Amino acid sequence: MKIQIESERITGEVWVSFRHVLKRSDKIGAFTEATVMWTPPDGILKQAIAVARVHPNDAPERKIGRKVALARALWLAGFPRDERRQVWIGLIKKGMRV
Repeated sequence: MKIQIESERITGEVWVSFRHVLKRSDKIGAFTEATVMWTPPDGILKQAIAVARVHPNDAPERKIGRKVALARALWLAGFPRDERRQVWIGLIKKGMRV
């Protein structure tokens, strides 16, 4: 999803995507992966990827996995609080349930 934000560090848009892996046959187990991509003023595309793993005794929930993985990815990307808030508001406006 493309999210428009206003910031001095980022030119225009932030792209957010999620990937859910639900098979539990291997040792890794179920997880959700969030990818955040943005373009700083220097023009080089950057990205941060974070994972939220499911405990083997728990049932995977996409909603919770998306929240945890996205929070981690935004933190890894070094977004300040205002930019993180704009990303969350943009996702809620586009239909992501909180």
